[in-house]
Amino acid sequence: MKRYVFSYIFIYALVLLLAIADAQVIDRAESQSEEQQLEEEWIRVKAEQGESHASGMRPELGAVILGNPTEAVVAVRVGLFQSTVGATGVLNEFATLHHPFVQVSNTEGAVALVDRATGRHVAIMHPGDVFDVRFDGANYIVSGPGIDPTAVAGPVLFSPSSPENLFRVESILRTNILGGPALRPLYRGALEVARGASTQAGRVNLVNILELEDYVQGVVVNESPASFHMEALKAQATAARGYAVANIGRWVSLGYTFDLVDSSSSQVYRGVISEHPNAMLATEGTRGLVASSQGRIITAFYSSSFGGHSDSVEWIFNSPSTVLPGTNVTPYLTGIYDGEPPAPDLGDPAAHQYFWSTIQLQTYDSCNRVNNRFARWRITVPAAAIKSRLTPGRYVVVSGNVSGTVTGVQVQQRMAGSGRIAVARITLTSGVVDVRGWDNLRNVLGRSVASTPGICPGAPIAANFTLTNPSLLEPYNNPDGTFGGVIAYGGGWGHNVGLSQFGAHGRGRAGQTFIQILKAYYTGVDVGSYPIDIGRDPGSGPPTLRQQFYAPNARGTLVVRATDMKRLVVHINETYDLSFDEETLAAGTVSLDVSQYLMQGLNTIQYNPVGRDGKATVTVTVE
Repeated sequence: MKRYVFSYIFIYALVLLLAIADAQVIDRAESQSEEQQLEEEWIRVKAEQGESHASGMRPELGAVILGNPTEAVVAVRVGLFQSTVGATGVLNEFATLHHPFVQVSNTEGAVALVDRATGRHVAIMHPGDVFDVRFDGANYIVSGPGIDPTAVAGPVLFSPSSPENLFRVESILRTNILGGPALRPLYRGALEVARGASTQAGRVNLVNILELEDYVQGVVVNESPASFHMEALKAQATAARGYAVANIGRWVSLGYTFDLVDSSSSQVYRGVISEHPNAMLATEGTRGLVASSQGRIITAFYSSSFGGHSDSVEWIFNSPSTVLPGTNVTPYLTGIYDGEPPAPDLGDPAAHQYFWSTIQLQTYDSCNRVNNRFARWRITVPAAAIKSRLTPGRYVVVSGNVSGTVTGVQVQQRMAGSGRIAVARITLTSGVVDVRGWDNLRNVLGRSVASTPGICPGAPIAANFTLTNPSLLEPYNNPDGTFGGVIAYGGGWGHNVGLSQFGAHGRGRAGQTFIQILKAYYTGVDVGSYPIDIGRDPGSGPPTLRQQFYAPNARGTLVVRATDMKRLVVHINETYDLSFDEETLAAGTVSLDVSQYLMQGLNTIQYNPVGRDGKATVTVTVE
């Protein structure tokens, strides 16, 4: 009998273990499915809306980084776009900055509606109330529960009494990047309905005023998938913060009353609805940190993936645009091999052919490591499609014209380092033209025609999907022997400069920290508190500046780059004072290990320049 009882117990335990194992497999499968859904939604939205100015994909908007701040940045002012829904139901969430009206509600406590011109309280809003603000050509008109439409000089500030309050903008919609239908967005901080010199007649601008770190956590998963490794998201948060800090005032200079916008014209920010828990952790774990080079915040370009090798900025965003490569060599935006050693010799034709035509298991963004279906791709581009894409501005005439049919495509020049195609020559029955540069090549030869199975596993490449400039071209003929087109091979999706988002994900999985990731992609940079240019004009008073920054390992170096400064006192964590005299500062660059004064986690530093003249750039780099 005992033997039978033991058998039953054994069988029961075995069944239980198998059930647990099955449940774990199901959990892993569901987790992987959720990750893939998040990444596919991110890819879809990016493909529709395009990459942001912060990523380097909007060169028509000018310099990506304006410069270091001259004061400690606590809050940012973000202009929110009005959305529209077309007749077919398609949402354009970033249609215009010029709102015909704004409607707002709130979630916690009382909110004062303040006329900024007079400081007078126009109304008090409570949860459940919806207030409307618009401009009649002379005044702002405020209406809502309990008050008649009231004309004020404005701007109109929505000032919350509770720090837990969230504002819901009832008059706009935002894409839910985490999946599901579009939502009425929620925002932290305060809201302001205002007008600037560039605001259209009869319209208003809507501004979200909030703390810098709250802004960053509303950006992270709009620029990188929420499912990515935490260290990759920390690298993204650091890049996003650097862009925000270095672009304070950009849109003010264009005639508006805000610093940044919430669309890809800056970097995409959807407020609280995009505050994934991973984004919040990534922001908190990098609080106050940016990447810098020689005391200047860097242009931290990033894009989806590089296929294992990035390109130098002078080949992609070449300046002047008529010269390839450009003269804008930037040491920290140099092309790198993005994989485990040894690096391939891409100058060798056989190695180049093998690298770009087959899956490379050792690269950090490869499909086997991070399910990146764009790590290797192959698309067929027929001659007729090539001809149709030769639109004005996409080619340079060598001889004749483009009226005829395409008869051949040849590689004329390759980019240094990666070996991607820099110039392709296209022959037609009517002439010869060159397609030059990354953007032209990706639109002529790097864009799919039909839905195409990938080299990597995963969903097929959608029809008319723009990848990047190819690395290999394989011509083919029609059955009658005439030129049929090319099979284009490549790796990656985006512009291939700076940080690879899928590559950062792979590096995180391989055990690299966000600081190691940033230093791998941006050659020679430092990571630390954002550099501030300090000093003061005569008679303007003491420019005391306080910063907070995160020190992951309680190790850091204070770096002061001074010019004609008499004295500087640095106060760390409310306890320690360091004093630098004129003779010490005259050295130009002073570096001091301050690890003994730092704490693991959040630290506070205060700079107190002494004297009427002189200036300095100050930062603390961390490890």
